[in-house]
Amino acid sequence: MEIQRGNSVLAFKAGFWYTASTFLARAVAIITTPIFARLLSVSDYGEFSNFANWAAILLLITSAELHTTLSRAYYDFKDVYDDYISSVTILGIGITTVLYLVFLLGDQYISKIVSIPKQYVHLLFLFLLVTACRMIFYARERTLYRYKTVAFITFISFFIPTLISVFLVYLFPTEKPLSVRLYGFYLSASIIGVYCAISLFVKSRVFRLRYCRYALALSIPLLVHYMAATLLKSTNIIVTKSILGAGAAAIISIAGSTTHVFTILSQALTGALTTWLMDNLELGKKVTVKKGTFYYALLLAVVVLSAILIAPEIVYILGGDKYVASVTLIPGLIFASYLQAVTSVLIIILTYDKNIIKTSIFTGIFALLSIAAKVLLLPRHGLIMLVYVNIAVFFMMLLINYILVQRAGYADIVYFKGIIGIIIALGIIVLLSPQIYSLTSFRLFLMGILVSICLILAYFNKRNIIGLLKK
Repeated sequence: MEIQRGNSVLAFKAGFWYTASTFLARAVAIITTPIFARLLSVSDYGEFSNFANWAAILLLITSAELHTTLSRAYYDFKDVYDDYISSVTILGIGITTVLYLVFLLGDQYISKIVSIPKQYVHLLFLFLLVTACRMIFYARERTLYRYKTVAFITFISFFIPTLISVFLVYLFPTEKPLSVRLYGFYLSASIIGVYCAISLFVKSRVFRLRYCRYALALSIPLLVHYMAATLLKSTNIIVTKSILGAGAAAIISIAGSTTHVFTILSQALTGALTTWLMDNLELGKKVTVKKGTFYYALLLAVVVLSAILIAPEIVYILGGDKYVASVTLIPGLIFASYLQAVTSVLIIILTYDKNIIKTSIFTGIFALLSIAAKVLLLPRHGLIMLVYVNIAVFFMMLLINYILVQRAGYADIVYFKGIIGIIIALGIIVLLSPQIYSLTSFRLFLMGILVSICLILAYFNKRNIIGLLKK
């Protein structure tokens, strides 16, 4: 039976299972954070965080964001879709191989920049190679609304490696725990990526330069944008480690782990939203898109508020008393992440319009300015400056991308005034968060109100909710 593109019920099912699997899998990683925070020294914890952040940054380069083109390419290459996918997969493998050779040839210079021990470079690039294939596999399955496969692979790709790394660290607590955790997680995650790569090449092994040219025309601007956006966050740990040491980097890492709960959810929802949004843009359903994107922003705002209110408890669970300094950083960091998540909706619209070059230019400029600001302000004003810089930059990116969406002719499909209202309300809560944290009873009262409102809304909409779940 042919899939009804743009179907909200189908999108809800895909989004629900993909989000649930992603959240549960990442929740395992978050739950095990207290274990690693206590088993590893503060220095080793900072080193692992540095490796993870560089892996995220380099993955953007090696993957070249080719997977992000699949949702748009579906409409242009529907009859040869697997050939297109095969071509971009081979292209991604080639890019990763070239960068690996660059690392090997320039090892003594590059290692000083990335601060990753030489013995872990081979592990890093094995992970990068197969993860790029896994991301293309995910994008293909999501575009075709095959949410069950994506949900299953997403879950095991985080669940199994995390459990293996915990087991190995416990089994060999004195035998270089940093190496045990790195190999335990990244090597097992790579095996799952190999399966995804094989699955792609079983369907097609075609390589066409015209598909690569199409993909690069879309992906290079997106690469610049997402790389710059990732640098805005990842450089929090990298710059902090370089200037204030691994101990301060660990404080930021714990705050980032708390913020990561929101990032997990927003990325999962965005992944599910992309196909639905592009389908409805293709079908010209402007009112549907306008309502859907506003509800997306509203839902994420509720998650942000919840995370801010329970931040002290999350930090205590994740790291204990020695990381209490990270509590004050969380409201601002998660607010910045919210601004980025809302901006991602505008990026999807511009990607559909094949009009992403200006976005990448502005994002690149802001990324460079943010790094310079962090380097200059961090030694003088401390970790709180990282928060202020992130908020300022992501808010400017939101405004600029909305202007670009307006100029592209899509202003009437985004309820921007409503979204700005949500942002202002959240901003006020972030400013008041120190006072809220000092009044535990009041904070618990606010949590109770939020839970009550959610339960009341769920009760009055129970028929719709049950109906969607049944369908």
